Order: sequence, then structure tokens, then C-alpha cells
Amino acid sequence: MFVCLDDSGGSVNAYIDHNVDKKTFNVAIVSSNNFYDRTITILHHIQAIKSHEYNLKQQRRQEREQRKIFLVDDEPDHCFLYQMILQDAGYVCNSYVDPLKAIQEFRADYYDLVLLDIKMPILNGIELGKKIKEQDKTVRIVFITASENFYEEFRSEHFPELCDIYYIQKPIENEELVERVSELMVK
Repeated sequence: MFVCLDDSGGSVNAYIDHNVDKKTFNVAIVSSNNFYDRTITILHHIQAIKSHEYNLKQQRRQEREQRKIFLVDDEPDHCFLYQMILQDAGYVCNSYVDPLKAIQEFRADYYDLVLLDIKMPILNGIELGKKIKEQDKTVRIVFITASENFYEEFRSEHFPELCDIYYIQKPIENEELVERVSELMVK
């Protein structure tokens, strides 16, 4: 941004660069008597602004591209732990311990992956998964379970339409959770 200041008869150009991240302003005062210095200073600041604008665009693009996970587990410790692990791995993770609140706050076409505990009170993970699929047919759902056999029997008996859904078996190590989620994101 250029500002022309009146300096008792002459003019002084001031260039103001606002750094949003550091909440600072850089001001370059350029007298009209020295054209070469003014040009160099202006070009330097224009390059700095373009670089800053480019970085902001890249940051916004990365935020849009950042993968989003919807996590529901009725055990607060597990929910918190999974959320922290996934956020540390670079994912955006919204977690809930109450399946009813989770379904109310679920946003269709927003999440890339849904992680659901199966055994939860009031609304189990399979029922919750079915409700989520009604809202968003494209989201990938992964169940977290301590028993693979229970999951397969229950799913095939009560919810055969959920056949393209995966599971992660508990207990799971931190690195393994991140690896499994990464694999499931690209499938």
C-alpha cells in the first residue's frame, strides 16, 4: 500500500507492508529526490508482498486439502487419544463421545473418513454408520472394534448394505492407527 505524505511542499512516499501473522507493519519512507533507491525499495517490497500472498494461498489450499476425520467413541480416553494421534499426524479430527450428538453435528460431504466404535450405548456404531451413510453416500466408514468376528457377524446379519465398510481392531498402536487411516484414505 502506498501512502503519499505532505512534507511541507514536497512529497514523501511511504510504503506500508502489514504482516498479518506477526501483527506488525513495515514502513519504507522514500524521498522523491532519489528515484533509483525508491524503485529498488518498492520492487523489494512488491516481491515480499507477492511471496506473502503466495504463502497465504498455499496455506489456504493445504487447509482445504487437509483430510478430515469424524470420530465417535463412547470411551472418552480412547476418543481423546485417537484424536490427538490423528491431529499430530496432520489430520483434522472432530471427535464425539455421544453418538446422538455426533449424528446431529455430522456434515455431509465434509469428512473424508468416519471412525466409529461399534459397542456404544443408545446408538451402536453400526446403526450410527447406517444413519451417516443415509446423509453422505460417499464418505468412507471404518469401525473400531475389539472383535473382528463380532463385527462381521453383526454387520452381515443386521446391516448387509454396509458391506464396503472396513474395520480397525483394538487395541492398536499409535503408529499403526496412523498407517491404517492413511491406507484407508487412499483406497
